[in-house]
Amino acid sequence: MVDRERRRKLAFHLRHLSVGVISNDDFESNLMDDVTNGWLPEQYYRAKEAKFDDQIIQPMLELCWGLYDDTRNHKLKGSDKLSAESLKIITRCILFLHSDQEYNWPYFDTNNPLLKFSFKEVVISILTLGQYYRAKRKEHSLAYMEFQKLGNFDIWPFMIESEYQTELTNQPFLNGKPNKL
Repeated sequence: MVDRERRRKLAFHLRHLSVGVISNDDFESNLMDDVTNGWLPEQYYRAKEAKFDDQIIQPMLELCWGLYDDTRNHKLKGSDKLSAESLKIITRCILFLHSDQEYNWPYFDTNNPLLKFSFKEVVISILTLGQYYRAKRKEHSLAYMEFQKLGNFDIWPFMIESEYQTELTNQPFLNGKPNKL
């Protein structure tokens, strides 16, 4: 299911965040109002809507959360400015969000496994002097490498080159047509 309205709002706010027009706190506030029904981006996976949502929303929120330091209010300018490579990925993501294409990648939690450890797993990691954690990180890394092989990961969130090329010919910006939010 493609939720055009929420995709476009997410793309709009992501554009403004990525070039330093709005701060990370403004971005989170805007998302909570327009996209996540009151959930912070990093907590949206807990929302009941996340289970039945447009499949691109959760991976996009997780990508966005990794762009900034959520312990302080700042814009992505100066020393916090995104790299050219990050901006290239974000541009591709915004292009995808403006498309009507279904997100075909399976969900993969890219967060560090430690963030979802139970108390028991934290204790095991301590007792094994970190060996349990290192094994989980290695397992996660191997699973991520396998995930990347499911499609052309160089053009993620698009899965295949022809989908990406189609959208490049239908760019929503700089095409002489007025853009709607």
